[in-house]
Amino acid sequence: MASKKAITIEIGYTLTKVCEVDYKAKTHRIYKSFTVANGAEVINDGTLNAAPEYVANLQRAFAVNHVKTKQVVFTITSSRIASREVMIPFVKENRIMDVVNANASDYFPVDLSQYQLAYTILGTVGEKGSQQYKLLVMAVPSALLTGYYELAKALKLEVAAIDYASNSIFQVVKEECAKGKHIVVKIDERSSLVMAVEDSVMTFTRNVSYGVEEVIQTVMNTLCWGEVTSVEQAIRVLQRNECITLEDKSKEEQAAEEEPHVGRPDPKPVVRTAKTKALEDVMDAIIPLINGISRVIDYYASRASGEAIERILITGVGADFKGMGELLSQEVNMPVTVLKEAAGWNLIRNFKNECFSEYIACVGAAVAPLGFKQESEKRGKDKAKKEGGSEKGTNWAPLAYSVFGIGLVAAAALAAVPLYGYAKLTKANMELKSQAGSLEDIIPIYNEYVAVKAQRAMTDAMYVATESRNEELEEFLGELEDKLPSNVNVISMSSNAYEVVINMRVLTKDDAGEAVEQMRTFHSLVPDQVTVTSLVEEENQESGEHAVNFTVTAPYQAVGYEPEEETEETEGDGTNADVAAE
Repeated sequence: MASKKAITIEIGYTLTKVCEVDYKAKTHRIYKSFTVANGAEVINDGTLNAAPEYVANLQRAFAVNHVKTKQVVFTITSSRIASREVMIPFVKENRIMDVVNANASDYFPVDLSQYQLAYTILGTVGEKGSQQYKLLVMAVPSALLTGYYELAKALKLEVAAIDYASNSIFQVVKEECAKGKHIVVKIDERSSLVMAVEDSVMTFTRNVSYGVEEVIQTVMNTLCWGEVTSVEQAIRVLQRNECITLEDKSKEEQAAEEEPHVGRPDPKPVVRTAKTKALEDVMDAIIPLINGISRVIDYYASRASGEAIERILITGVGADFKGMGELLSQEVNMPVTVLKEAAGWNLIRNFKNECFSEYIACVGAAVAPLGFKQESEKRGKDKAKKEGGSEKGTNWAPLAYSVFGIGLVAAAALAAVPLYGYAKLTKANMELKSQAGSLEDIIPIYNEYVAVKAQRAMTDAMYVATESRNEELEEFLGELEDKLPSNVNVISMSSNAYEVVINMRVLTKDDAGEAVEQMRTFHSLVPDQVTVTSLVEEENQESGEHAVNFTVTAPYQAVGYEPEEETEETEGDGTNADVAAE
């Protein structure tokens, strides 16, 4: 039997990605893939407003690529899609949606008549007999779905499902991430998606409000890589050329920054060419994206327990840019790999183009989509199902009459049963309804509590993500004043969120060693990583005085680190400190 095919579409801000794939099949095959330039802006934070010119562009692209499949699956990304991790009882899978709908007002304190709900199972919690499902429940505004149905209608296609991008990508990588903790980052034009997968279970998702659009515009605004007139050309330039460069300063620049100009002439000025300026502009455009992704990964790592993150996989439009993975790896100090292959998928064989990361969400959308549906679409399918059941199949009328006769006899027998139990239950029901009516006043208070609790959790998360050792710079300066030997002259000091660099001058190398040893006792620094990065001896020709200039680089301890308090046993166990005191 031939596999059922579907067209999968992901609409970005500048490009629309299209694939033709098998729909909900155990084996995955990709038949076609291509991109279409949007022209004018057709999407805003997931909300689609397809202009006639855009629809015509898609129709032409379908004709050129000989696409005849009539079912379509859209995969979307939007900050307007709310999500919550919840726990529910361990019910049958076909009853999960009923439980979600029954408790939806607790998950999302909004007017749910304007939203459509969907969920994905994150796993189970607890031992057998007391298990619970852990779900990621999502709520999408019904108005956001309208544009996709209108586009499908204009293209004469039937909407099979609408999926969320994180779920689409998860379907591709879940077998690849079967063991250990993995981070998957999808880098798009104006935003990026960071998700964590642990033992084939998606445990974490966050959106980053930075993408590669500014990087693409920077390449289009310079002639260093030739005349670039379209977004597609700019993307190819970034894929094939080293536009993203790691920090690699010349010896003259390093000496100018790290060593004082005592006893030697000023260095020659560094000549900045147009190519150098273009590379710097690209780096300036990409740094906010790298910092945003790094902050989310740091936040996840601070919350996660157990094994460390094994690796980071990147995908999306920006993943194939040369140097993107190396730059992110340098920032987060973890291995970063471009997603080129995944267990259960033969991506390299299915894609002839070497750069295909932009299609990953498309190919995964048809595997197990969440299935957001318009309310009218749901009602129409239910109605068609009922009508179809009455018009097709065997004539069951004789059997129905027989069952009716048996039921009539049974009803007559049951009429003789005493009505006492029914009356008792009716009374209890009325009492409970009366009690529920008296408690209605607490509903607004509870809803306000849920909203404030969610806002508090979000605020706490934002605070943790922005904590920095720079906030405790005063503590470090106090240690520097108290513990640094008096014969050390501090020339300059610079500090960022991770480390401090200090230029100092002393009379001898022994004094320099003593200063370093003292810095290794600072509570705010990592002792075994306090290192001397440069050391220069100087002699004044006139006075004959000697001096030693040296630079110390010292990483800060992690935010919230507190040194262990010494116990009485430790203080008196005959350590060097005790011997020195004696």
